[in-house]
Amino acid sequence: MKKLFVQFYLLLFVCFLVMTMLVGLVYKFTAERAGRQSLDDLMKSSLYLMRSELREIPPCNWSKTLNELDLNLSFDLRIEPLSKFQLGDSAMQHLRAGDIVALDDEYTFIQRIPRSHYVLAVGPIPYLYFMHEMRLLDIALMAFIAISLAFPVFIWMRPHWQDMLRLENAAQRFGDGHLGERIHFDSLSSFERLGVAFNQMADNINALIASKKQLIDGIAHELRTPLVRLRYRLEMSENLTAAESQALNREIGQLEALIEELLTYARLDRPQTELSLTTPDLPGWIAAHVEDVQAVNPQRDITLNQLTPGDYGALDMRLMERVLDNLINNAMRYSQTKIQVSLTRNGSLACLEVEDDGPGIAADERERVFEPFVRLDPSRDRATGGCGLGLAIVHSIATAMGGHASCDTSPLGGARFRLQWPIYHHISLPAAS
Repeated sequence: MKKLFVQFYLLLFVCFLVMTMLVGLVYKFTAERAGRQSLDDLMKSSLYLMRSELREIPPCNWSKTLNELDLNLSFDLRIEPLSKFQLGDSAMQHLRAGDIVALDDEYTFIQRIPRSHYVLAVGPIPYLYFMHEMRLLDIALMAFIAISLAFPVFIWMRPHWQDMLRLENAAQRFGDGHLGERIHFDSLSSFERLGVAFNQMADNINALIASKKQLIDGIAHELRTPLVRLRYRLEMSENLTAAESQALNREIGQLEALIEELLTYARLDRPQTELSLTTPDLPGWIAAHVEDVQAVNPQRDITLNQLTPGDYGALDMRLMERVLDNLINNAMRYSQTKIQVSLTRNGSLACLEVEDDGPGIAADERERVFEPFVRLDPSRDRATGGCGLGLAIVHSIATAMGGHASCDTSPLGGARFRLQWPIYHHISLPAAS
């Protein structure tokens, strides 16, 4: 609100200031012209009266005689020799022409007495003092106006800002996975039409998500049924050799695994991911799981590099198992002989790492490996390179847990995949977005 308030306030104040300055210039021009004309008439009248009054008096006695007169003026009226004033050429020319010359620094006006070397001096004039003081008063008045404008601007902007906060909160909640979030403004609100557009957008997104879910579920059902029939007929066939039967079973198994991976990725990619949370002994579970994987894959050296004991909070172990399996399977496809698994924690942040001694991943490709269906080695087929969804699923699970997945270089020489997530001790995690 501060930024919007300051911008609108400055715009309003600058417009008001420009308008005030224009009005002030018009007033100043009019007032100065009228004041100059009045002063000119006054001095001409004074000169005429003094000529009549001082006609028989020598010029050397004019000042003395003028002082003896009781004129009852608010300013000083006196006669001075012209040589007393240091004037420029232009001012002297105007003075000799009979014009009034202003001495701004002395708040005084002078006019030459015809056919003499004397001038009639009027001043200092209190009006000019007042005009000088008005400059300071103008500054104080501008400051007061600036402060006064802040209150109506704030009062006008406050309801609009509250409506903007409501819209912002609704958009954030919708982005966090609360797809039922809607917003309704009063008919007098300036954001009523924006609220209607937001609700229509939310309804359209919900419809698209529901359509996507139905499509994926339908495809999965339609694909699984012929695969089951194909496997049954394959088992019943007597015309295939053992090698052909084994190859076909392997292809069918890979198709089934691909369908399962697609379903898993689609579920995790939804704005709301339901998590089944428990509080397990994560270090003990990882140690047992790595031991089981090592027993099934004796050709690889799968070891625990570091296993920090402690409480790792509430976790969905189904997803954790999928993460660990996908990372280890990815490492086994690319490693030479050695794979290491680590589990550490730093304050409220947990970290699971799987590294290998394979060829590694180029720095400019480390973000792409988490995209779906990305296989960096085009020479690998699905038999050895997987379906390209394993790391994408890891990335989606990390997002569902409020963490992130990354890749860098391992001290073993290959790649090191890291999953970091915040440790929550309550049964509530942020939904994937």
